[in-house]
Amino acid sequence: MSTIPVSEKICSLSKIDLNLLTIFCLIYSVGSISKVADMLNISPSAVSQSLRKLREMMGDNLFVRSGNILLPTVFSDELYDNTISIIDRLSTLLPGSTPTLKKRLTLYTESFISPLVVPELTEKLLLANSDISLLHRTADLNEQKIIELLNMRQADVVFSTFAIENSNIACQKVCDMKLVLVAAQDNPRYGDTITEALFRDASLVGYNTRNEKIIYYRSIVDKKFRSSERCLLTTSFASILIIIARTECLGIIPERAFATYSEMYKLKRIETHFPLPQFSIYSSYRKENNTLLSSVLDGLLQ
Repeated sequence: MSTIPVSEKICSLSKIDLNLLTIFCLIYSVGSISKVADMLNISPSAVSQSLRKLREMMGDNLFVRSGNILLPTVFSDELYDNTISIIDRLSTLLPGSTPTLKKRLTLYTESFISPLVVPELTEKLLLANSDISLLHRTADLNEQKIIELLNMRQADVVFSTFAIENSNIACQKVCDMKLVLVAAQDNPRYGDTITEALFRDASLVGYNTRNEKIIYYRSIVDKKFRSSERCLLTTSFASILIIIARTECLGIIPERAFATYSEMYKLKRIETHFPLPQFSIYSSYRKENNTLLSSVLDGLLQ
């Protein structure tokens, strides 16, 4: 695991009691030490002591008294302008605070789901002129991993084949995912249909995954219809498409992906007289983000 370089500026902040800045912003806003004391349910002397410490730290008087009101100095104006926006953003991260619209969504998918979800979600945000950006990561997912990613706030939304049941997490089905068998358009060995006998000995590329559902259904297909191992297992969806396009190998991919990439990679669909596995894709996110994400995810892949 790589470490992130620590800025000297961040280290210098450890010497400062950031609570002094919040008290400063309150004094700046209301112009009264006694009013701030009432707001925070502390003594006026405690507020005065905090102000004294900040004055010594900044080397400026910060406020001058005019009757019962404290008026800010020029330095105080600049300090407030540079501080209040940071404090406002930090306050939205606290438990129980009202979340603001995120500027970036971090989403996780498995590799084979990525080409189904990420392009369409990006296109939707662009068409809506949204200023939200996406950070996409792939991972081997299971129910426990998804719950951990969301509860530990490593992800805003996770797309997977798992319907998550958790008191803190909202989960909804995005779409059903039908799988199809595909080959290169000029593949000389296969026509538009395939028999069980031909499929049994075909060179087949597949997706390398730890997803329990995919492994289970793959084992059923292999036991019933396959006599040999797949010639390649890879986590790269693009590699699967390229190999199918350039060799006589067959591959099983989502129907939506075939509709999107068939012309680009010159692929054809091969009908089977035996069933292929079917899955559903679900989106999972923390319930506290329901308002933020519902508009973004609404109608996705419909």
